[in-house]
Amino acid sequence: MKRGSTINRLLDFYLGIPILNLLASFRRKGVYPAHPDRIGLLFNPALGDTLLASAAIQDIRSIFPTAKLILFAGNSNIAAAKLLPEIDAIHILPITRPLNAIRILRQSNLDLMLDFTAWQRITALYTLMSGARFTVGFERMKQYRHRGYDKAVPHRGDCHELDNLHRFTCSLGAKTKSDPRLLITSGTLPVVFQKGAVIVFHPWASGARSRLREWPDDCWTSLAQQLMAPGQTLLLTGSPVDENRCHELCKKISTQGIQVQALIGQDGITGVARVLKHAEMLISVNTGIMHLGAILGVPTVCINGPTALHRWGPVGPRVANVCPSDGSGGFLDLGFEYRGRSTDTMNKISVSDVMCAVHQLQFR
Repeated sequence: MKRGSTINRLLDFYLGIPILNLLASFRRKGVYPAHPDRIGLLFNPALGDTLLASAAIQDIRSIFPTAKLILFAGNSNIAAAKLLPEIDAIHILPITRPLNAIRILRQSNLDLMLDFTAWQRITALYTLMSGARFTVGFERMKQYRHRGYDKAVPHRGDCHELDNLHRFTCSLGAKTKSDPRLLITSGTLPVVFQKGAVIVFHPWASGARSRLREWPDDCWTSLAQQLMAPGQTLLLTGSPVDENRCHELCKKISTQGIQVQALIGQDGITGVARVLKHAEMLISVNTGIMHLGAILGVPTVCINGPTALHRWGPVGPRVANVCPSDGSGGFLDLGFEYRGRSTDTMNKISVSDVMCAVHQLQFR
């Protein structure tokens, strides 16, 4: 269920709530299994959410060291799911095909089903119908999705999503709070890394209304002029859907005499991760690639506009953040709270603001 799709969210809200709560009225409460053999995991399908979930998975493994952990992923996060540690199996869950999704869950013979999604009624419904002996999920105010769980864990909007994940695993008995960690396989790097230091820009956001979370091209061009030094190369990363815009921005930057190349993630997120691990710095809008770089320990500057820093800021050892100085940003909590809000928050972030964050990282 895409949080950026208005139609999907309306259907999920107006159909999902009555259906879910009606079915929940007929379900008997399960009994918590002391030693579950098979545990199902369901996370928000966005890239960044999935990467942050690596912390929760490690917590769960610490509680249930011998259990088989089965992750149910969608097409949008299957590549990210393959980077997560401690997972024993990954099954594709067709989120928009209810009968098939429920069949896949029930055939998995789960002892424990853990739903880490925060607002979707459809995932709560699937968890209810999964056939698991015991189910656990988030209860978020005004989302009306928790009645079908055997155990509900409060989900809060005044803390980082990583804190919500840890609250969930602590309710299951976790004694430690793991940091996000990813498994990146070795592979060939682009030739550009043989020529000197590489700085990565990731200018693109994803999902509906993604342009409201992007910084203007002229700002990226000006930033490159001020930032790049002789012997350095700039890489612009993007997904295949960003390819045309990525090449257009490359042309603008190259006219300033800067060595710049586009890196389109044709081989998936793993290839981008290898590049980031060897980069001198990543400067990105608040999106999944930003979380990837921060978790990998790359010095990461995050440009935050409407996205709330306290909810979705980068998590890593070397990160710096830039936000609109007038306080107009930071209102996206679950990801779709645009109504009545400013639509030009990214335009209020200056190049000098970003350069200050860069210097902040360089002198740490």
